[in-house]
Amino acid sequence: MSNDRLDIWDAKHNLSYNEPLSSNSDLFVDIAPARGEFKLKRLYRQLHIDNNDELRQPPRKDYTLFTGHRGCGKSTELLRVSDYLHNPSRYFVIHLDCLERLDINNLKYSDVLLALATRLLETLQEVHGIHIDDIHLYHLEQWFAERVETHADIRNFSAEIKAGVKAEVGLPWVAKIFAELTNKINIGASYRNELRQVLKNNFSEFASAFNSLIIAAEEQIQNQNLGKRILFTVDGTDRLNSEDAHEFFIDDVHQLTQISGIFIYCAPIHLLHEDNQLNANFATIFRVPMLKIRDRDDNPIPENINIVREMVERRVPSYLFDTNATVDHIIKYSGGHARDLLRLLNLSITFSEEDVITLDAADSAIKQIANDYRRTIEADEYEHLVKIDLNPETPEAFTNEDSTKMLYNLVLLEYNDYFWKSHPVIQTLPGYQKALDTARNP
Repeated sequence: MSNDRLDIWDAKHNLSYNEPLSSNSDLFVDIAPARGEFKLKRLYRQLHIDNNDELRQPPRKDYTLFTGHRGCGKSTELLRVSDYLHNPSRYFVIHLDCLERLDINNLKYSDVLLALATRLLETLQEVHGIHIDDIHLYHLEQWFAERVETHADIRNFSAEIKAGVKAEVGLPWVAKIFAELTNKINIGASYRNELRQVLKNNFSEFASAFNSLIIAAEEQIQNQNLGKRILFTVDGTDRLNSEDAHEFFIDDVHQLTQISGIFIYCAPIHLLHEDNQLNANFATIFRVPMLKIRDRDDNPIPENINIVREMVERRVPSYLFDTNATVDHIIKYSGGHARDLLRLLNLSITFSEEDVITLDAADSAIKQIANDYRRTIEADEYEHLVKIDLNPETPEAFTNEDSTKMLYNLVLLEYNDYFWKSHPVIQTLPGYQKALDTARNP
C-alpha cells in the first residue's frame, strides 16, 4: 500500500460502531443536516444558552431527555453537545457513559446517581485548582459512615474499602471511597443488592449530601472561571430494555429529580409512545431522528444522501466499491440508521470475495441483517408494518403495543416530521411481501 491508499481491511477497521466519535476524529462527519429539521441550537436554547453562546439564568434543577433510536448516532451527538457546552461561558460538563462504568443489563437509578457523584468527585480531584473544603464533603462522609459502615451485611466490605484508601484524606479519600462503591455495583459483587438497599432506604440523606457537593463544587468552578454551572450528561441509559427503562425513567423519576442539578439523560425512543408521564417529568424531550434519506412516500432525498455518502467515504473510499451504485444501494437499505449503515458495510466486506465491495456482497449483507431482524417480528406484525407504510401521514392511528415494540427493535424507524417507515431490509422479507400483496389486492 502506498500514498496512504486504504485497502479493504483498513476500511473494515474503520467500521467499528461500539464507541461514539468525537468531533475532532478523522472519521467524523457532521450528519446533522441529513436528519431533516434537526437543530442542536434548539437544545442549547432549552439549556439557557443565548445567541452569544453564553449561559443565561439557568434554573436550579432541570432534566432533559435526549432520545432517538438505538444506533442512530445519539452518543456521537451527545459528545458533540458536551464538547460545545463545556466552556467557561457555559457549563462544566460531567459526562458518564454507563456502558463503560456500569452494568447496563442490571442497572438501577441508585447505580447511576452513585456513579455520577463518583464522576464529579474524580473530576474535581483531577482538575488543577479546584479545592472543596472538608466541611462540604462532610455530608457524604457522614452518609458513608452512618449508613454503609454500620450496615451489618456490608460492614466487612466497608472495612476493605477504608483499608485500601487509608492514606488519603479530604477530597481524594471521598473520591476513592465512592469509586470503590461504584466498582462493586458494576462488577456484580455480592454486595451490590445490599448497597442498593442502603441507598434506597436512606436516599433522602444521600440526595441532600450530593446536592451540597454540587453547590460547593459550582462555587469553586465559577471562582476558577471553568464554567457557570455543572451539567451532567448521561449516556447509555437508552440501552435499557423496555421494562428497565420504564422503571428507571417513570417509576423512579422522583429519585432522579431529587438531585438538584442540570441533567441530560439518553432515553430509548419507544418510551415516548408508551407513556405520557415523560412529558410531565422532564422539562425537555429532544429527539435525534434517523438520517432522512427518504421522504414519506419513499422517494430518495439527494442532498441528504450526499451527506451520508461522505460518511461512507471517510471509512470506505469509493475506489473500494465496484460501482457507485453499490454505495447507494447500501445507503438505501440502511434506512438512514447510522449503525446499520456501518453493519452493512462491514458485512459487505465479509461477504465479498474480491478486494472491493460488490453488489452481490452488499445483497448478502442486506439478507443477513434482514434475517437478524426477522427473529424479532411476530407473523401478524407484518400486516401492522404494511398499514403504517401505506399510511405515512397518520402513523398515530396505528400506535399500539406492536408499534412500540417494533420501534424498540428497530423494525420500525421514526424520521423527522415524525413519520414512521419500516426498515428497508424488512421489506425484503417474504412475510412483509405477502402482507403488502394482501393489502394491495384484498
